[in-house]
Amino acid sequence: MANVSTTDLPRAFAARQHFHTLFSSNLQSQLIRCDIIFGMPSQDCRGTGICKLTSDMVNFLLPAKECRRTAAFAGRANNGSRISLFFLRELLCIELFRHHFRKGVLQMQEPCSLPDDLVENLGLQGDTLLPGTYMVTEENGCFRVDIDCGARPEN
Repeated sequence: MANVSTTDLPRAFAARQHFHTLFSSNLQSQLIRCDIIFGMPSQDCRGTGICKLTSDMVNFLLPAKECRRTAAFAGRANNGSRISLFFLRELLCIELFRHHFRKGVLQMQEPCSLPDDLVENLGLQGDTLLPGTYMVTEENGCFRVDIDCGARPEN
C-alpha cells in the first residue's frame, strides 16, 4: 500500500462513516477497508473485472489515486453469499471508471480469490469473487457493487 500522510486519516474515517450511513439498510456486517486492482488474473491484471483484492484489517488510510488500483470498503450482503464493495468516486481515475463501470455494470470474466481474513471477518460463504455481470449503483459520490462469492451449486 502506498504511504499516505496522517492528514488523510480523518478523511478515511469520514469515508467509512459515509458508507455506513448511505448503505446501512442493506449492510449485514462491518465494513473492512481493502485495496483493489482491476483487470483479469490471467492477463496480468489487464482487461476488465477485479484482478486482486487485499484487505488491511487495521489501517484505514486511503492510497493515492491510481488508474489500475483503488481503495474500497467491503461488507457482507445476502447472508454472506455476496460481498458489497463500496468505492469513492473521488478515488477512481476517469479511465478506471469508464473501463470498469461502463453502462452501470462491472463485468467479472474470471474469478478472483478473497483473502482469508476478509472471508472470516465478514462471515462470507465463499472465498472467491465469481464471474458475472454486476450492477453498479451510485449515491452521493459512492458506488456499490454486490458480487457473488458464495459457492455455486454444482450441475
